Amino acid sequence: MISRRDVVTDSAIAVVAEQGVRGLTHRAVDALAELPVGSTSNVYRTRDALITGIMERIGDLNSQQLDRLPDMFRDSGKPALEISVDFCMNWLTTDRNRFYTMIMLSLDPALPNEALAAKQKNTAKIDEFVMRLANVDAEMARAMNSSVMGMMITELIAGTADRSHVESFMGQFLTWVGNNTTQA
Repeated sequence: MISRRDVVTDSAIAVVAEQGVRGLTHRAVDALAELPVGSTSNVYRTRDALITGIMERIGDLNSQQLDRLPDMFRDSGKPALEISVDFCMNWLTTDRNRFYTMIMLSLDPALPNEALAAKQKNTAKIDEFVMRLANVDAEMARAMNSSVMGMMITELIAGTADRSHVESFMGQFLTWVGNNTTQA
């Protein structure tokens, strides 16, 4: 069963995705979650605490997905390209609100210190995941993560989430990775 904290935080993610960072208020979250007025402020007393909660929740949800990915590569029988494209498409469609909110809040220059720490933790986990999965060093993992994120942000901005674009990019990207990494 989902906790009240998760209901509030998931609703806050949706508010940012639908109304932008400026639209993030306790009342807007209460309304979207169909909770009594004041419910969000009972969980997160301040807007900064709410933003921090959002970044922490995004990090937790991202970690859960990343933890499942190696099993998909090993057990699904699908080629790496298909799994990679499916993963990107999931973030651009099914989990679009989370991806959009993660990007929007990550770009906010006024991010509270606690939220900044949560963002940095999330970024580090993604980089560590890429290091393990691709067997590359930290610098290469950051470059790989930046490349894929850039493509995904381009699709997000275009509003297309076009699978053929993602497939084309990921095919070229995986070829590049194969040519520029060495197995340890």
